[in-house]
Amino acid sequence: MVLLVIGVTACGTRYPLNIPEEQWVLMSPQQQLDARSQQAALDKAAHERRVAEARAREAEALKEAAELDQRRRNAEYGERVQCILDPAEVYVRGRWEAARPVALDLVSGFADEMEAIDSRGHYGQSFYASFDGQTVRVCRSANAVQRRSVGECAEMIATRQQYERGISRQIEQDRLIRGDLYCDLVPQAPRGQRLRLH
Repeated sequence: MVLLVIGVTACGTRYPLNIPEEQWVLMSPQQQLDARSQQAALDKAAHERRVAEARAREAEALKEAAELDQRRRNAEYGERVQCILDPAEVYVRGRWEAARPVALDLVSGFADEMEAIDSRGHYGQSFYASFDGQTVRVCRSANAVQRRSVGECAEMIATRQQYERGISRQIEQDRLIRGDLYCDLVPQAPRGQRLRLH
C-alpha cells in the first residue's frame, strides 16, 4: 500500500517549467530556485492575463447591454416585440421539468441571452432569442441565431398584423425549452413623447 501511494505521488509530481524529474534531481539548489522563480513569474503573468481578459469580457458585455438598452428605447414600431413563455418546461438533468415563466423583450438586430429556470429555482438552461421583424427565434447558441439554424432553433413566424393583435404558438427546442409562447409588438409612443414601460 505504501509503495502504491509513493508511486501515485511520484506520477503526480510536476516540477517548475515542466522540467523532467531526471533533470530536476541533477540540478543544483540555485538552479532549482531559479526555475521556481521563473515559474512563479510565468504563473503571475498568466493570472494577470486571465484577469485582464475577464475585465475585457465584462466591459464588452456592459457595452453590449447598453447598446441593446439604447436600441430598445429608440426602436421603431414593429422592431420590438415582447413575449411570455408560459407555461414552460426546461430540459435539465436528463428530463423535462416545469419552469418559471420566461419574459422576452426582443429588438431587431440583437440576440439576447436568457435563462429558463425550473419551478423550484434549482436548475436552469441558457438560451438565446432574437426577432427580425417577422420571426422570433429561440436557439441553443448565439451562433445558431446568426446562422438561423433550423435544427438548433425553435421559431415563431408571424405577420406584423398578427404580432399587433398578439399571437400564441407552442414552441419546442429539443432538449432545451418548450411551452406556449405569446408575443405582441411594443406599442408606439405618440410623436414627441417617450413610451414608458413599467
